[in-house]
Amino acid sequence: IIGRSFGKEGPLQPLLKLEHDLVNRLANPGSDALLSAAPFLRILPLPMSSVYRELKSIHQRFLDTLEMLSKEDCEKTGIYHTMKEALEERDENGKMWFTDKNISAVLVNITGAAYLTTRGTLLSAIHILAKRPELQKSLQREVDEVIGRGQEPKLSDQKNCPLMGAVVMETLRYISHVPVLILHATSQSTIIGGYYVEKDTVIVPNVWAMHHSEKYWDDPFSFKPERFLDREGQLLPATNPIRKRFAAFGLGKRSCIGEVFAKSRIFLFLSSLMQMATIAEPEGKPLPDLDPRNMVPGAALQPQEYDVRFLLR
Repeated sequence: IIGRSFGKEGPLQPLLKLEHDLVNRLANPGSDALLSAAPFLRILPLPMSSVYRELKSIHQRFLDTLEMLSKEDCEKTGIYHTMKEALEERDENGKMWFTDKNISAVLVNITGAAYLTTRGTLLSAIHILAKRPELQKSLQREVDEVIGRGQEPKLSDQKNCPLMGAVVMETLRYISHVPVLILHATSQSTIIGGYYVEKDTVIVPNVWAMHHSEKYWDDPFSFKPERFLDREGQLLPATNPIRKRFAAFGLGKRSCIGEVFAKSRIFLFLSSLMQMATIAEPEGKPLPDLDPRNMVPGAALQPQEYDVRFLLR
């Protein structure tokens, strides 16, 4: 965000932890939908309203700390500095086109939506791979052949690692970490499943149901990366009916703007991990299989806490 790395004990980490905990408490289908439909409830003495106010306070502390740290930075790198510079710009009418509220919204997306979703995906993938040593060996073989052991993975390697791509997609389908997408509205009257739906009706896409329906997926509660591969071991094209049922990032023109970013960093993380280490269960304490029905609820579903070992290759 500001072009600096603080490690595990930086000044922003405690605030981020508090913010993520509060977001997970607030952003569930119940309270989130209620506050979206009736924003005035935020000022009433309700449990979820106090969480909302606390979250707002933590977020302001985060912004204040970020501003303080940015002033210490001589190089002025990172997205935060770019956004601060945009505050000085004006449009052809002399009006500000970028405001402090825009900065706040962008940072919420980065620290909330982008972090929590990727965290849940990576933790789930690590748990799943720890239970599947043969799948790990196949991934390691692919990474070794395509990338090698002596250089860092690059985004350009993605297209040559179909198994890794299938594992990422199947992890996203299997856990469906964002089970309910943001609210949409019908642009015209239509009929869905035999029901008449009027124009401007609020629609809540249920990705969880879509990804775990036996009508569309063979054995949906089993982890099968091969469902996204063809007979030659290549990723199915985007036009394939199976790929069209994959909706982890939404569908259509209003799908998640962070899809490419998320898939890219998940690929880089997992390929780097497979390049350097083997994930193993704790000695004498086997892991239970990761069941997507037992995930921790929140803004993005997270796996239950678990222990694994990382063995250097």
